[in-house]
Amino acid sequence: MIKGKKTFFRPVENEDMNFCQILYNDPNIRQMVVGWDFPVSKENQRRWFESLVNDKNNIRFIVETKEKKRIGLTGLWDINWHNRHALTAIKLLISKDIKGKGLGRDAIMTMNSFAFYDVGLHRLWSTILDYNIPSFKSYVKKSGWKVEGKLREHIFRNGAFHDLYYVACLKEDFLAVPDVKDYIPSDIPKEMSV
Repeated sequence: MIKGKKTFFRPVENEDMNFCQILYNDPNIRQMVVGWDFPVSKENQRRWFESLVNDKNNIRFIVETKEKKRIGLTGLWDINWHNRHALTAIKLLISKDIKGKGLGRDAIMTMNSFAFYDVGLHRLWSTILDYNIPSFKSYVKKSGWKVEGKLREHIFRNGAFHDLYYVACLKEDFLAVPDVKDYIPSDIPKEMSV
């Protein structure tokens, strides 16, 4: 289990398939993420789960609250072991009882720490749609990520084209976040944490 201040990550289990199907098929989430697809059937969800077993370049985790409530999915995709970078993203089912509690930002910071200190990556990257203000704020304004570029009118959603931001975080960007000490593993010697 990977522990943040407010969230926990754990491997995806077979009993999570119904939750994952709900997550992938949620219209609010599908509208806010870049990777677009048709709704997922139970059979396709099962096949997806089976494909995870031997895939060392794509790692996925269920995101839970401290009360063990499943709220989302995160992970590292397209891990490039030689150049030490990966795509990361998060999908959260935002309900009234968790909205505005900083769980998304905590999950981002927890993934940053895991990727830099446990996996040994040097760079994380992602993409954000221009109208996904909550993700932009959580990544860029609060978690040390930087905008590296913008693809104009690159994604088609809701009958219109939208800009797509490329964002990334180096370990040094992560270390510049004011509360980073709360996310650096306690067993890391101080001189190695920077």
